[in-house]
Amino acid sequence: MYCKTHVMAAGKLINIREMSERSSVAASTLRYYEKLGLITSERGASGSHRRYSEATFHRITYITLAQRAGFSLEEIAEQLAILPNIHPLPPKVWEPLRKKWEQRIDQSIVELKQLKVDLRRCTRDASR
Repeated sequence: MYCKTHVMAAGKLINIREMSERSSVAASTLRYYEKLGLITSERGASGSHRRYSEATFHRITYITLAQRAGFSLEEIAEQLAILPNIHPLPPKVWEPLRKKWEQRIDQSIVELKQLKVDLRRCTRDASR
């Protein structure tokens, strides 16, 4: 997933199936994120159907990208707790998080390079 945008009409709410399609996140995962408090939904008068806003779509995108960067859901929850509920994020808010993300990505690159070296060593040793 890349940082994609889907424009929704102001104030429009979409159901879980539509949100799943737009965000490429399974409905079961959306329910799990809600259970953890990472996202919220609005319920109709009957209280049975989840409805999501554009702001929730942006939070889901953030969660998905943060997971790809290697952050746990607990770490993501901490990050989301300090973010204002606006999109796009102001640079002064995003900059410290961007630095954390880049450090995490750089760390993953180092670890993957080491894994590649270790794999080659194991392959070499196995062929002796």
